[in-house]
This record gives sequence, C-alpha cells and structure tokens, in this order.
Amino acid sequence: MPRIRPLTKDEVGPEVRAIMEQAERAFGEPLVPTGIQAYSLPILEASRALGAAPARSHTLPAQLRSLVCLRVAQIVGCPF
Repeated sequence: MPRIRPLTKDEVGPEVRAIMEQAERAFGEPLVPTGIQAYSLPILEASRALGAAPARSHTLPAQLRSLVCLRVAQIVGCPF
C-alpha cells in the first residue's frame, strides 16, 4: 500500500485527467504511480518523459527493449 494516496481521475484537472486516462487505456487499469505523481504535473510529465526515453533513443531494437521491460518487471515483482 502506498504511503501517499493516489489521486483519481475525478480529483485532478483536465490536463492530468487526460494523462491518467491514456495510462488506463494502455494498461487496462489506473496505475498507482500515475495517481501519486498526479499531485504534481511537472513530476508526472518528467516521469513520462523518462519512461519514454529508451524508445526515443533508438539505442536498442524494439524487441530487445520489450524483453528488458519484461525482465525488469519480473525482478521487481510487477505484473507485465
């Protein structure tokens, strides 16, 4: 259980709500980290940029990036 209560889509402004809805569509459910980062739009945007950076860098092929994501999820016990 997180120490900070994640915000819901009903508790945020329209800009953050759009980001939360996009994450929900991508993952099938609201994500706890997104709800926590929703307290601060700059932090939420920075986190999203950081997460997207490996794909934008084109350093690794897409298939290898997917395998890395899967392995990291396994290591930290996160369903992927």
